[in-house]
Amino acid sequence: MKKITGKVVSLVLALALVVSSFSVSFAQASTKTMSGVITDTNEDAIYLVNGGAVTTANLTDFLLSRGSNFKFETVDHHTVTDEKINAISHISGDKLVSLSVNSSTDVATLKLKSSSASGKEVISVLYEGSYTDEDGNDYTVKARRDLTVYVYDKDQIVYGEYDPNYATKDSGTGFDDFETFAQTANSTKTLGIYRVVPAATSALATYLPADLTTATSGITDKNAYSFSITGTDVHVSVVNATSTFTQFPVATIGKSFEIDKYTKDASTGNVTVTVKKLVASGSTYKASTDSDDKYTLKTKIEKKCDVATVLPGSTAFSISKTDGKSVLTGDATSASAVVTDCEVVFPAGTTSVSVNENTNVKKISGTVGTLTIGDANVGSIDIDNGTVNVTDGKVGNITTDGAPVAAGDDSVLVSGGKVGNIDVTDVDNDTDSNVTVNAGTVGTIDADGTVTVAATDADTPVVTGKITAPTISLFSDEAKVTVAGVKASADGTITFLGNDTNVSAIDFDYRETTLNLGDEDNAFTGKIPAPTNAENGKIDTTNEDTNATVSGTVKIDTISLDSDTNLAFDGAVTAETIEGDGAMKIAAGKLYVSSSASGVTLKLSDKTLVPGTVVFKADADAVDVDSFDTYGFTLTKSAGSAVDTFKIDALSFAGIAINKDASSIAKGYSETFTASAYPGGTSLPSGCTIQWTLDGGSSDVFTLTSSGNTATVKVNSIDSTFASENKTTLTATLYDEDGYELDDYAPAKCEITAIEVPEAVSDTNADMSISKGASYQMKVTSATVPVVTAGTGGVVSIALVSKNGNDYFYKFTANGSVGAATGIYLNGKKIFVATVKAPAFTSDTTMNLTVKGAYQFQITSAEAPTVCVGSAAFKLNLVSKNGNNYFYKITSDSAKGTQAGIYVNGTRIFVATVG
Repeated sequence: MKKITGKVVSLVLALALVVSSFSVSFAQASTKTMSGVITDTNEDAIYLVNGGAVTTANLTDFLLSRGSNFKFETVDHHTVTDEKINAISHISGDKLVSLSVNSSTDVATLKLKSSSASGKEVISVLYEGSYTDEDGNDYTVKARRDLTVYVYDKDQIVYGEYDPNYATKDSGTGFDDFETFAQTANSTKTLGIYRVVPAATSALATYLPADLTTATSGITDKNAYSFSITGTDVHVSVVNATSTFTQFPVATIGKSFEIDKYTKDASTGNVTVTVKKLVASGSTYKASTDSDDKYTLKTKIEKKCDVATVLPGSTAFSISKTDGKSVLTGDATSASAVVTDCEVVFPAGTTSVSVNENTNVKKISGTVGTLTIGDANVGSIDIDNGTVNVTDGKVGNITTDGAPVAAGDDSVLVSGGKVGNIDVTDVDNDTDSNVTVNAGTVGTIDADGTVTVAATDADTPVVTGKITAPTISLFSDEAKVTVAGVKASADGTITFLGNDTNVSAIDFDYRETTLNLGDEDNAFTGKIPAPTNAENGKIDTTNEDTNATVSGTVKIDTISLDSDTNLAFDGAVTAETIEGDGAMKIAAGKLYVSSSASGVTLKLSDKTLVPGTVVFKADADAVDVDSFDTYGFTLTKSAGSAVDTFKIDALSFAGIAINKDASSIAKGYSETFTASAYPGGTSLPSGCTIQWTLDGGSSDVFTLTSSGNTATVKVNSIDSTFASENKTTLTATLYDEDGYELDDYAPAKCEITAIEVPEAVSDTNADMSISKGASYQMKVTSATVPVVTAGTGGVVSIALVSKNGNDYFYKFTANGSVGAATGIYLNGKKIFVATVKAPAFTSDTTMNLTVKGAYQFQITSAEAPTVCVGSAAFKLNLVSKNGNNYFYKITSDSAKGTQAGIYVNGTRIFVATVG
């Protein structure tokens, strides 16, 4: 609960005195409710024991008070205070527990429903807390998180990894799952076999070592257990005695025992450990035959190499191809081990591991120091400490814990090959949770530090899945970079550099994140999707050569444009602040400013402009007519009580503009561009001409021909070695009648990319409705046969009806139910949504009328219409059908004056009154 300080108490008393002297009523401010998120927890599972004296556990203490990981936030990541547990709800499994909450203390108590039932239940925990926004508004915040509940029987056997600190383990927590055995001869493993009992003052689980014997009868201690194991190559030393016992037995692996050790690795196979409770047998005890008293662990001996056992004393290791096998060697012994298709477990103290070309291992785990993967095949990497360096080959998922070799260094570095998903979020320090990708293909990347993708190898582009991290940098330095998406996991920066950096999605996740387009040394050019959940974020452009387009609707806190940078928007923009010395281009009427604007040059993308056109709107008194440096127009302001509207006052020639800002042209194709006076509606100065040039790229790739205000660019080839040679800038420059460049007017530019094959382009990209039974035809232009599909079956049928050169014509026929909708996809990308609407029809009767007896009317429709009467005043019959004409008769069936609406496809066409 929130506390009131002494100062606050004094203020409250003072206010009370003031209020008592005035006859005024004060309304108490209401508290609103909002949704929040639990972004981290202290525990995701709770372990309870039945059969004890206490059947409850303090859930508030267990989930909220233990540890410091619990994190409750609003959706936009403001901290929630006064956290408490409000309720639980059953999700799946056995129904084992209930919850009670003390209304005075807010303590939530979990209670076992039965003193004998055991099992597993997943519950949803509903949390509640408080948040006050910067305007002083109070909110109750609610969020939920699943919790897995395990309930054991008292004295039940529990298996897990051996934990030497089991006696001081937090009550109510469990153990890591029991790992399989390595097949390495003479490797050992301690068996974590525990006896579970409830804590002294709660039902939370605590653990004792199980007293084990291989004896099955005559045992003197009823709290002991009978032990057995199957698996001929697993050797466990447990006493065969009736009054002395073994705790946490050690298993030794191998076969062919000679003198003091096993000389051969174990065979892979199944292993079963069985522990039984004891029951009375006379004056002693024997192993129970009741299945409820038997606890079984099913595990395996797997192709796993225990490096510490096979190469003792070594700290530097190598895996190389020898005689067709993957062979492990170390620096302290001449011994070796074949590890083909094995998991290789490296011990603490390892300084380096090299996995060389043409080798094949299933998994690498343990501590690796610096792990270097050459042109090898590694199924997965899951290490406790170390740095992973992939230079080539194929590697599965990579997970690292602990820390890299050098503080602040990369946990994972990829400079080639193909890698699965990378997760370094469990690294000890966020500053060490870093990933760099310089070449190759990688899956998703999750980090708590910095992810850097910089294509430094001209021969190898970089392709990654979604990247989630506080700091992300993408740079198409020497080759193309393609990223499925980027997401901010904390306040930080996302930086795009280069001219071939491609991102499918940007999610700020409501963080205070800055999207940097360009930096002091490198520009960014290209098109990016609008950042989502960016209300607290910022877009910042740097470097005079930065020229970018943001596609989609933008809602953001700040847009800051550095000198000579250009940023275009093809959708609506809402921003609190727009600042800087750069240029912003947007369509008229698509901009809203809620706080301030200063310095930015505002350009409009409309082809034609006229005085009176709405340019943008703003909060009242937030912006003035001279806040922007307008380009080719002046503004007039229409003030409102809440919103001011800014319109074009007058137009003037400001320069020239090309009809496109960017274009992709396929090999063997050309495109013609047009330059015209900007803004539309103005004219070039008398005697002026336009000259065209190509800047950058290869003359073997691009050729330019021009005439007057038009220019044609043709792509003749593709440079397969240097991606930068496949990009050029088309520039249109204005010259006077004497042949001098008019420096007062900036040149117009269009960024052009040469591509191998034409992109598929549809003439239909907006959502539409198609009458049931009707058809619509779409044209797709593509050099190869496009793939056109519907996301949901049974809504529309799709047929390729004709082809003319690179133009493909597809017919959509609406055959689903009215209201059904589906996405239409072109080569896997959704281009619009098609919805089935009621068939079009006409009626010969549209006026209200009085019916004495019966009346016949005609509906004309390509598909059978749905006709109905709104009440029982009339009976309806379909009399006949002739082609598309349907003849219906209504017959009065109620008292005079009674009315009914007549409906066709849900639309009322007239009202009939009984005469």
